[in-house]
Amino acid sequence: RLGRETEATMTPMVTAARDRPRDDWCPIDDVELGQGGLYFRDIVELRKQDAKAQEDLCGLIASVLEQACASNDEKQNGVFPQQVTVFHGQRPPNITPRQYIERVATYSGCSPCCLVMGMKYLDNLAAKDPAYELNSLNFHRLVLTSVLVASKFVDDFYYSNGYWAKVGGVKVDELNDMETEFLFLSSFNLHIKRYDYDNFVQELRTRSEDPSALRMMARLAIGTTPNSAVGSPWGG
Repeated sequence: RLGRETEATMTPMVTAARDRPRDDWCPIDDVELGQGGLYFRDIVELRKQDAKAQEDLCGLIASVLEQACASNDEKQNGVFPQQVTVFHGQRPPNITPRQYIERVATYSGCSPCCLVMGMKYLDNLAAKDPAYELNSLNFHRLVLTSVLVASKFVDDFYYSNGYWAKVGGVKVDELNDMETEFLFLSSFNLHIKRYDYDNFVQELRTRSEDPSALRMMARLAIGTTPNSAVGSPWGG
């Protein structure tokens, strides 16, 4: 919120920028700060618009997550993976990928962009090592850890690992170990440029509409009984 001192020191150019018609706004990353007389209120409004445009991302990511798990479970043909990681459970949790990501989005308090960044981290990880491809045995731990790491990287405020562990249905010591493992696997390279972020969102939209992936989802063998209380374990 601007104080009186800031209002009193406005230049005519800044005032004109504040009062200009709103139909000529452009994305915040395309604005030349300082040169076009951009006013602070403009920045706040653009950020709000940007945040509102990302409110539907949870449903989008849920669809892609379900498709990825269904596809990779199909490839495994019911056989337990030969190569397991710290993110694999002994059995699938009693919650679907959609229910799980919705739970994380609801209770974690993270920004919607953290869900996208988490998926981007997972895509990069699976591209380097197929052992980290999402399936019914590892999606909950991988999603939880990736979104946690993204939240700590971009959000100003975030909950403790103890709280995140309750949200994700794992022990806090296990989450701590997974976070450390994930950071080293990612080489601590967590920054995503806005251009790459927007392109990845578009890629997710394309993947969510893939007919072959939609047919594959019908064969996803994961239990569908969720437990919505924070801190409830699901096994695995």
